[in-house]
Amino acid sequence: MTDPTLKLVVAWSERRNLCTLVREILATAEPEADLLPLGDDVTVMYTALSTGEVRDHLRDVLQSGDHVIVTEFEVWSSYGADVDSRWLLARGH
Repeated sequence: MTDPTLKLVVAWSERRNLCTLVREILATAEPEADLLPLGDDVTVMYTALSTGEVRDHLRDVLQSGDHVIVTEFEVWSSYGADVDSRWLLARGH
């Protein structure tokens, strides 16, 4: 098994709000404590799942016209109170 890393999940739709639906699905893969919502369309998650595995968890709830992108990153920098630096630091980054 690989070590967990931070994944950025962006899911959006022109027709419907996906934020609650996406977070509920992500919470089946990882504990809520390892999910950090950053607005309606973006969630950061700390997981050992690959980007493809995260995408596949969401595939069944997406409909035509819905979109998702999952990225993995090793280096980050943040500024401002809206990004929880303590949450990120607690996850080894």
